[in-house]
Amino acid sequence: MGGEKHTLPPVLEDIVSRWVDRYGDRAHVAELERLVACSEFAGATLLRNKQWFLDNVRAFADPPDAALLDRQVAEVDNLADAKALLRRFRNRFMLHVLWREVFGLADLDETLGSLTALADRSLDAATRAAERELAPRFGVVRNDDGAKVPLVVLGMGKLGGFELNFSSDIDLIFLYPEDGVTDGPRQASAQEYFGRLTRLVIA
Repeated sequence: MGGEKHTLPPVLEDIVSRWVDRYGDRAHVAELERLVACSEFAGATLLRNKQWFLDNVRAFADPPDAALLDRQVAEVDNLADAKALLRRFRNRFMLHVLWREVFGLADLDETLGSLTALADRSLDAATRAAERELAPRFGVVRNDDGAKVPLVVLGMGKLGGFELNFSSDIDLIFLYPEDGVTDGPRQASAQEYFGRLTRLVIA
């Protein structure tokens, strides 16, 4: 892969050449030229995550693991940091997926499955981070028997079919299975609480 020579159209040659100058490192340059020619997103992500890429590129030989997000978000105790972590993880994960796609290391099923797993794990992590943000004020919603009422997030379309691609939006339905009130310092109905929660998740 590294020894292959690829001829780019003149307009891309200029763009890629300027990107390589900005990047400033010759390690993996042949692969990076090809990747950046294929994806403006990859070029921007590499510039922001250069050292991470150099430290982790060998792991790109294997599919990415979206489950790694769970532990990272669990260690974050405020919503702003959780948002930043989710964005950083998403960009690095998608770079990993794109690398494998561009260089023929992944088939279509792997690519679609990896992107869907990323969305699924990200939604779960965002929901848990949002719940932690609301907990000191509202606690959780409980039904008449004292059991916690959960938020149910349904993925529709390509997300539900495990077929997300790089340009897919995600279509969601948020549900809660029964009414109740929160058990924290501020009491709120299930409708009010889950309205707040879903707005945080979407953000």
